[in-house]
Parts: sequence; C-alpha cells; structure tokens
Amino acid sequence: MIRKLTCMSLFAGLMVTPVYADTVLGMTADVDFWNMESSGSFADSSDLQSFDLDSERNAILTLAFEHPLPLVPNLKIRTNDLSSSGDQRLTDDFSFSDTDFPAGLDVNVDFEAQNTDFIFYYEIFDNDTISFDLGLNVKYLDGDIEVESNGQRASETFDGYVPMFHGAVQVGVPATRLSFFGDLNLLSVGDHTLQDYTAGVAFKLVESLAVDISLRGGYHRISLELDDLDGIYTDWDFDGAFLGVQADF
Repeated sequence: MIRKLTCMSLFAGLMVTPVYADTVLGMTADVDFWNMESSGSFADSSDLQSFDLDSERNAILTLAFEHPLPLVPNLKIRTNDLSSSGDQRLTDDFSFSDTDFPAGLDVNVDFEAQNTDFIFYYEIFDNDTISFDLGLNVKYLDGDIEVESNGQRASETFDGYVPMFHGAVQVGVPATRLSFFGDLNLLSVGDHTLQDYTAGVAFKLVESLAVDISLRGGYHRISLELDDLDGIYTDWDFDGAFLGVQADF
C-alpha cells in the first residue's frame, strides 16, 4: 500500500508546474551535528512498551541539486543515523519476537535505524530575501531492534518507504548575513503518522561567486508513529539541537 502511494504521489508531483526555477545548475551540501534524544515505545504488536534511551551525537548529511528545467523537480537527499541504546527496568511484561521479558527485569535495548529522505521539490518562490519550496519526500527507514537480558536475546528488522508532504522556507534579515529557515515533512495516512521538521538560524561566513558558506544551528525533531511497518509498531521521538555548516555552490 505504501509503495503504491509513493508511486501515485511521485506522478502527481511531476505534473505540478513551478512558478520559479533556478537559471543555472547548483548544488548545496550540509553537514549538521545533532545532539539526539531518543524515547518512546515499540513492539512487534499493538501492545507497546515504553523506553527512554541514551542521547547520541549523530551527523545529518544533505545534498541538494537544482536545475533550470521547468517541469522536472529538484532533488535533495538527506540521511542520518537514528541509532541509540540504553538499559531499562521493565515496568510491565513485554513480549518481543516470540520472547517474553517479565516486569521488573533489567534489559538492554539497541535501536539501530537509518533514515534517508529522497525529496523531490519545486522552488515556488526564490529571491535574495525569501525562498519557498514545496514537494514530496519519499522517506526510507531501515532498522533493527534488539532486546537483551541475561542471555535472552530477541530482535526484529524492518524497512519501508513512506511518502510525505515536504515544505521548506528561508527568510533573510535585510542588511545582515542572518537568515531563518524551516523544513517540514508530514504524513498522516491510515494509522501511520510521521513528522520530520527543522527550525533554525544561519549566518553567512563567506559570500562569493564560487561558493557561499554558512554556519547554521537549530532544532530537529523526527516523530514516528508506525502501525505495522514491516511488522514493527512504534510511537517514537528523536529530537535535539544541532550545529552545522552549509556550502552553496
């Protein structure tokens, strides 16, 4: 069902005519370092168990390619590691991957997941002060969850594509090198509810004909409420502050 929705959304996105487009080929690269907190609940059934895992420092890597072709969307690829782990005492009986863990047991949880966004977007408006993009984010999630205690080990893997609405805006402060930016990705279909958004501020360190280099920082959050994505159920949040560098060629 999700793959069908992805194809339909991609086709619909290709039929949208942008208002504005780049006049030259361009590329933007971002490297952000994210202080990620991870908490929520998961299971391989609808009976979820809550966990609060350790914070991690992960990188978010982004490449965007823009072109002057009016009907073809621009492409942005963003990837980041959502992996985290932690020890916790169970407050309720928990069954995972046909293995029972009783309440009161101390367990170790490894939540290993990779998030990759394939974003197809149009520049609806773009000038020196304001830019506004709309498009489709095809989010790919690939992960492995393992629960271990006293030699008992249970694990499940999952992967899948989820189509999401994408919107982004950047507003410059006149007569300064400061700008504010935001990035929003949303999906609510069936029992899946996903949110992925960023808000922050950037300061342009270098401005030249060849490349612009900016220092950026802000807040990033991913919320995954999944109902049977490849057999996995989650209500999980990843959030925290980030600091990074952007190069615009």
